[in-house]
Amino acid sequence: MNCWPEFVGALGDREHSSTVNDLFSSLGEAPVISEIPDIFNDPQGRTLFYKFIVSGLEFGFRAQRLSHIHVFVSSHEGYSAYEADMLGQSAQAWNRDQIIRHLGPAQDEAPSRSDALIGHTKAWVIYEFDTFDLRIEFSDDGHLWKATLMDK
Repeated sequence: MNCWPEFVGALGDREHSSTVNDLFSSLGEAPVISEIPDIFNDPQGRTLFYKFIVSGLEFGFRAQRLSHIHVFVSSHEGYSAYEADMLGQSAQAWNRDQIIRHLGPAQDEAPSRSDALIGHTKAWVIYEFDTFDLRIEFSDDGHLWKATLMDK
């Protein structure tokens, strides 16, 4: 199953648009819905999350529009690993070198590192496209760990 075109096509759409509703229906799972608390005083409004735990997906809405999609390629914080295709092959089959060969040089990147405040951060690359950005994080052994599609 290749959901990537639908993911990209839904970015920026309203929360209850037919595109988003059709995408959610295709996942075959009821989402867990949560929201960032008011105490964070976010000037753009709180983020509403639709969490598809079994599918390994999290959809974030800001100002009632789909702003980002987290794809957990490895299980993380209760999410199962995303089992569908990514860019034409199994998400688990990708590693850093293959991603760069497939997509070319990234617009930005950083190695993994430890930070006293936030702990260990994974190595990442960012690709910028016309209507969205793609941030890819890698496990310490170089395999794809998480991908995030972000609306511009």
